[in-house]
Amino acid sequence: MPINPNDILISFSLALYSQWFYHKPTRCLFDAGEGVATTLGTKVFGIRHVFLTHGHEDHIAGISNLVNIRNLASGERDKPLIIYYPRHDKWIDALLEYIERKQSGMLRYPLYVQPMDVGSEVDIRDARRTTRVVAFEMRHSRGQLCLGYEIQQERKLPDPATGENVCRYHPIFLYTGDGFEVRHTPYGRVDIAVHESTFLGRDADLASISEASRHATVETALEWGASNDVKSLILCHISDRYAIEEVIQAAAQAKQKSGFRGELYVARCSEIIPVR
Repeated sequence: MPINPNDILISFSLALYSQWFYHKPTRCLFDAGEGVATTLGTKVFGIRHVFLTHGHEDHIAGISNLVNIRNLASGERDKPLIIYYPRHDKWIDALLEYIERKQSGMLRYPLYVQPMDVGSEVDIRDARRTTRVVAFEMRHSRGQLCLGYEIQQERKLPDPATGENVCRYHPIFLYTGDGFEVRHTPYGRVDIAVHESTFLGRDADLASISEASRHATVETALEWGASNDVKSLILCHISDRYAIEEVIQAAAQAKQKSGFRGELYVARCSEIIPVR
């Protein structure tokens, strides 16, 4: 049976305003837009890893407050917080410099930062199974490294050649942030993929009009989901120029046209809505 994303994710997604997804089983936060600490409350103490995709405000504006709330509110402080981000992202570098200066000498928990490259891997040591997060390249901002992330978990799976069970990594969660041309690792069907879909197909020209910042559409996201045979696909980062009803209708039509056979959802603000 497909996993219901609402059982394992807490999120907020609205293009230009804020985007973040918290994966509860691994305690990993993907992006950290405005309001993440306000929404999660004491759950911020459960976060162990923060993976940032790129330095646009709607993806990083909440990181400073997250660091601060985790330091000042009542909760567990013996676990470190690690922030991962695309190497040489000047806006994230500037934000981390601000946090370092603002919190200098006052942090009551270990805070680390780690630049990431395409193919970088992070072991999630406190997961129930052997788990890692792998970074892959996204096309979004011209001349700037943008990353997506995939959580992979070790599973015993039958070898096609011998039929014997062997340990292999299985993709349980994929997150794109912004951008298109996702190049995820070929380890089988992704359990849950979160793919940005800023525009509807009728506005495809807006998705590619700016060389500085390019986006996917609902239709191209469904085509990607179908070609990769994703088990559950969540469309996110959708512009507020569209009413939720027309987004769901467009997603349903694109699902049928693309031949996508998995479960489909639309993330709008704090809701993850199934598309029938």
